[in-house]
Amino acid sequence: MINLDTLFENLLSSGFKLTDPETIRKVKVLNIFQLVFIMMAPIVGLFYFYVGAIFLFYVVIIAGLLMGTSIVLLRKTKSLVYGGNYAILILWGTFLVIAWNTGAITYEGVIRPIWIMNGSLILFAIFLNGYQWGTIWTTVVFVETGLIIYLFRNGYLFPNLIPPDISPVYSLGTYLVALLAILLFAFLFEKERSEALMREHGKSQALRESKKYIDDILDRSPIPTFILDRHHRVIQWNLACREMTGLKSEEVLGRDVWEGFYIEGQESMADIILEDKEAFLSKYEKSIVSKTDTDWLQLEVLLPNMDEGRGKRVLISAAPIMDNDGTVRGAIQTTQEVKSIGATGNGAFAQADGSIGPVFKIDSQGRISFWNQSCEETFGYPSSQMIGRNALGVVAKSYKRLLKDTIVRTLNGESLEGRALKFYDSDKKATYVLVRAFPAQSAAGTNKECVFLATDVTDLRLRIKKLQLFASESKENLKNLAEEYDLLKKNIATFIRKKEE
Repeated sequence: MINLDTLFENLLSSGFKLTDPETIRKVKVLNIFQLVFIMMAPIVGLFYFYVGAIFLFYVVIIAGLLMGTSIVLLRKTKSLVYGGNYAILILWGTFLVIAWNTGAITYEGVIRPIWIMNGSLILFAIFLNGYQWGTIWTTVVFVETGLIIYLFRNGYLFPNLIPPDISPVYSLGTYLVALLAILLFAFLFEKERSEALMREHGKSQALRESKKYIDDILDRSPIPTFILDRHHRVIQWNLACREMTGLKSEEVLGRDVWEGFYIEGQESMADIILEDKEAFLSKYEKSIVSKTDTDWLQLEVLLPNMDEGRGKRVLISAAPIMDNDGTVRGAIQTTQEVKSIGATGNGAFAQADGSIGPVFKIDSQGRISFWNQSCEETFGYPSSQMIGRNALGVVAKSYKRLLKDTIVRTLNGESLEGRALKFYDSDKKATYVLVRAFPAQSAAGTNKECVFLATDVTDLRLRIKKLQLFASESKENLKNLAEEYDLLKKNIATFIRKKEE
């Protein structure tokens, strides 16, 4: 059975899909105008037929038929520029012919009220396709008006097919219709302005919430993390950093990085990458533990100024932060203390305790060979229960292939970043983590192993799912929610700009 509501909605939207609400609204306004014009054409035509203006009767009927082709053109091209300007061309041509044949200018030199309709035509063009097309149609109307005045001044007598006895009423009716059309467009512009303000308010609210959420995620991360803007000033200094250094946020925010993070001279790894990443790669090539396609670099190094000048060996991860257009906006760095040193495929790796978050190892047989204290707290399983267990039996079924691929590629010498895995804890509750995987040698040095550093992102995952659910329930807000989703996942550059301001 045909659903008439769905059919009518499809007619008004011209089959436009997956576009922004503002475009859909303009398409619907255009189609409503075209349908009204098509329905009014026979009525206006009958009026002209009744008063004896047979030529104008045919003009209006033909204009109504042409407006039907405009609906087809809009549906075929899916372009407001083509469809909208074609409809305006039909409207302009109809006005011109009617005005020309109803006394474009009277003998006193007064322009007929029909020309006021051109004002609504220009507003219609602006509404559909912006000020550029409004300017173009304004120029057309000016040229047209100039031509009419030129002909009038040279003695041309414009025909008037409207009988003199009803001409005053006709002129008054034309004036009122033109005034009503202009008021209608004024209402549409005001409505559009109000909705634009509401959209901007929604975007700002989403940005503020996303910024706060990113702040919370970074601040609660168990890994010491700081962020620099493009001027090398600290704009984020999380709780783990405060605990590691003993410095409060207000002591470092807006200033250069604390000297304890300097790896040489007066610069941290984030500073060097922010200034010249290629130079860093060239200088520290042998010390780099891993590098990924997402521009993260990991380096094991001694920080000489740490621990009151005694120095501390750490594993540093850093990456530049870029806009969508590739402009570098800042840099982010994490610092994890190395507790004991063991050989790895790259010459260095830190086997760490729970202070740096969940860390576990998988041997070449796919079995777990190391499970630190933080893993026990995150996943709820003691190491005695996990050592020797098949790693594929720990993750959710849909993630087994991803974990297997990660193990195989890591055993072949690759270092992988940002792989999302789903585990079930001892209470059968889902735990989502992002892992970084590195190749390593076993304690005996005879076999290869994979080392996994995990970050719990369960809260973030649940928030994203809520956003997706809300988006499916509220189509009008889908665009704003999608932007917030992108901000949460990858647009930390915008967050930095707000910090700078």
